[in-house]
Amino acid sequence: MAGRLAVEDLHVRFQTGTEPVHAVSGASFEIASGEIVGLVGESGCGKSVTARSIVRLEEPGEIVDGSIRFDGEELTTADDRTLQRLRGRELAMVFQDPSTTLNPVYSVGEQIAEALRIRRNPDHQPFFRELAAGIGSCLRASRTRSEVLELLETVGIPQPEERIDAYPHQLSGGLCQRVMLAIALARQPSVLIADEPTTALDTTTQAAILDRLGELSAEYGMGTLLISHDFGVVSTLCDRVVVMYDGVVVERGPTDEVRSNPSHPYTKALLGCLPHRSEPKSQLPTIGGTPPDGSAPSPGCAFADRCPVATNDCHERPQPLVSVGQNHVVRCGVSDARDAAIDSMRGESTTSASRSRLSTPAADGGTSTQSTASKPKAADGSLVDLESVTKSFRQSDALVDRLLRVDDRTVAVKDVSLAFRPGETVGLVGESGCGKSTLARLIAGLEEPTDGIVRLRGEAVGGVDARKQAQIAAIGVVFQNPGTSLNPKRTVGESIREPLLEAGWDRSRRAERVEELLGLVELSLEHASRYPRQLSGGQRQRVALARALALEPSIVVLDEPTAALDVSTQATVLNLLADLQAALGLTYLFISHDLDVIRHVADRVAVMDDGRLLETGPTSRVLSTPSHPSTQALLEATPGDRTTERSNPDSDSDTTSRSPNTR
Repeated sequence: MAGRLAVEDLHVRFQTGTEPVHAVSGASFEIASGEIVGLVGESGCGKSVTARSIVRLEEPGEIVDGSIRFDGEELTTADDRTLQRLRGRELAMVFQDPSTTLNPVYSVGEQIAEALRIRRNPDHQPFFRELAAGIGSCLRASRTRSEVLELLETVGIPQPEERIDAYPHQLSGGLCQRVMLAIALARQPSVLIADEPTTALDTTTQAAILDRLGELSAEYGMGTLLISHDFGVVSTLCDRVVVMYDGVVVERGPTDEVRSNPSHPYTKALLGCLPHRSEPKSQLPTIGGTPPDGSAPSPGCAFADRCPVATNDCHERPQPLVSVGQNHVVRCGVSDARDAAIDSMRGESTTSASRSRLSTPAADGGTSTQSTASKPKAADGSLVDLESVTKSFRQSDALVDRLLRVDDRTVAVKDVSLAFRPGETVGLVGESGCGKSTLARLIAGLEEPTDGIVRLRGEAVGGVDARKQAQIAAIGVVFQNPGTSLNPKRTVGESIREPLLEAGWDRSRRAERVEELLGLVELSLEHASRYPRQLSGGQRQRVALARALALEPSIVVLDEPTAALDVSTQATVLNLLADLQAALGLTYLFISHDLDVIRHVADRVAVMDDGRLLETGPTSRVLSTPSHPSTQALLEATPGDRTTERSNPDSDSDTTSRSPNTR
């Protein structure tokens, strides 16, 4: 493998019904053979559009200026045949949302085998041959099947022999993410573009994937562009980091140098938002001002409106590219801004001002501010109780298997007992596929237990079809993949209005509530008319949160609610959740692979593995002195060594070191 990738002054625009959206406005960086480059920035800053433009999948966007060169070949003017060959062998991409990328009608093994076949013959992919190959199963050849099994094992999928014939809907979000990575690696690319490849992965699997990417890069000289919101992941794996804001690269340099000595105010503000830099349960700092919206670039610095040390020149003149170290450059001409400490760039929480808007209109036209803590609950004080709950799934629903009474079942949740008290946050952690999401669906009534009882305020409840309207409204859910939980044919406003319409709210009250909810999740009213495909991953997650909060539920099930969010938006959402909880007495089940987030928000932590609860207790105890080896393994696999930072929270610099196991 060989090949250097260079992006120079790239501009990408999207034509809309009104004004064009300037998604990328002059991005420049390069990736050498064998080098791993991290690309970070807030949601909507142009990272994914840049990645898709590299492999020429920018439509409906349009490259209007700039250059993308791979191994000396210009990609912006390359013909379709050349691009087909490059995508088949040289350039591979792992997309952000596997649920919308994997084909639901083919098994995951067949989709990996397809990538192997395309690599062998990228120049000859006739439609009918591909269709026939898919129908005839790509996995019949023993060589192909063994290669697919090896790839599944490489990306850390347990029991690959059992998963190879599974369909995407039969796998957890984390397992689907690993399948996407296997498809990309099947092509043995020269350049791998990974858009949030570890978002849905637990820390142990994430560590294994990062180690594997590092090994592949070193062994085969594979260049990698890693897009991530997780600075721990970036610091663990990447040689260099590129910081992007509003479609412009504002800082780039060696990872350790940028992490320990950031120079651009935006980079410092991002690092200041990390949860492990703040005390648990405290309000997290956020970046003040309004995030970029894709409007025409300003004549000055794109970050000037949000920078606390900006000068008049920052607003009026383009900022120079200044060298601040070896191979470390920053687009900022203000020395005071470059020298300022991280803490000086921390903004105040934007959600505090939203507390007055948390009241919900009552059915009689008045205002309801009743805390859920005052609503009826079980005699022992629990809001929700799981009593010895077990859930198993039939492995096959085929008619022949039913007639032959073949009843092989997979047990997803095994004898789980757990109580949720009003006003508390319970964090649920564990490896991908351990049963966390299934447990959440049992609480919400989207699945019925095979055995055991789910109680809501002391009353046994079944599936959602058997629950009363008040019981359904009492539980809100934010699903793991907002891309699949939002109807692609409905606008944002229509999706948020749907539960209000079902609850009988009139038109004017629905309109007011939609505007209120959009403001709470930091989206403008303009987003109400957009469709999910027109939003970034982080923006879709915020819409899903607004929809879940529409009817002011008593308990909110949050399945990876911040996984797709950048650190600033994550801080805003976590602050919002804390404000809602304080104002309304909400109870949260917070499912996450990010132990730093769990440490910050959760009162108690429950650790799952193989469908069972292994350890439950106060967050401070479980995540500092765990009793079970599986909990210890999760902690040890957390990207980056953050012990120094936690022991010295007042430090001005972020001293996260890179893992000794990486390159």
